[in-house]
Amino acid sequence: MTPDPARRLTRRAFVVRCAVAVPTTVLATASIQAQPSSTVNMDGNYYFPVRPPAKPDAVAQLDEGAVIALEKTLACPCPCSLDIYTCRTTDVTCTNSPAIHADIVRMVDGGYSGDEIVSQLSGRYGQRIRLVPSKSGFNLVAWFLPFVAVGTGGLLIARLVHSWRHAEQAAHQSQSDIRAISVQATSDEMERLNAALRDDSR
Repeated sequence: MTPDPARRLTRRAFVVRCAVAVPTTVLATASIQAQPSSTVNMDGNYYFPVRPPAKPDAVAQLDEGAVIALEKTLACPCPCSLDIYTCRTTDVTCTNSPAIHADIVRMVDGGYSGDEIVSQLSGRYGQRIRLVPSKSGFNLVAWFLPFVAVGTGGLLIARLVHSWRHAEQAAHQSQSDIRAISVQATSDEMERLNAALRDDSR
């Protein structure tokens, strides 16, 4: 069955759709992640105790500001998609982020550094607790891979558009290079030529 020419996707329409689809998908994902917790079902216990023993002669290495900065790099395990600090200070319905905050304070008092606290939490909750990837290994690659994919897609679309424009310009140039050929002939010769062209007996 021959496709309807009116429904055939042109190159320009294809490029426009791709250019719209990529940022729309990114914005939609960001919008879903940024939804306030009041729109999410908060029922359920997503908290797991993380309480390693205090170090001998423990001295706190983090002050209150450092604790807040640390909690802003950690994701609350509940469905709110917020960091622990924002969740515990803005959502009174969540019981998970305050419990994790208490564990963090306990580890700070136990002499643990920020990296050690993150390591302890990651060991219990997995890498999903991190809003910032680890500085090496597969986690760092997985963190940046979506951005690389979007950037690569944008470059490919740009190169495709450039190649199409170059091809169109070349076609237009070749058409403009065509020159009419003048024929020097008498009227009698032109009549014989037209008669020969109309003669279907040959």
